[in-house]
Amino acid sequence: MADSYLVRVKTMPSGPEVPAEKLLASIKTVLTKEMVFKSSKEDPIAFGLYALIVDIVTPGVEGMPDKVEAAIAKAPLVTQCELVAVSRMSSTVRV
Repeated sequence: MADSYLVRVKTMPSGPEVPAEKLLASIKTVLTKEMVFKSSKEDPIAFGLYALIVDIVTPGVEGMPDKVEAAIAKAPLVTQCELVAVSRMSSTVRV
């Protein structure tokens, strides 16, 4: 994508018993065609609970980061999500 955003979203599963692969599959089902999954990383919290940090590439259009967050919030196995960072693809996002 020529002018693209990298949108990073921190997601929480509905419980520690939900495997990260299932949570990611759930998230992928709600992404639209303009939201392209790039990568994900498990972030351990405590007592088996984790957050899944998901990177999505979108067109560099105003409002797209909010649309990504809203879409992910509707995923069946997601109980909470938070927009962590937005960056142009030419930049590097550090967390």
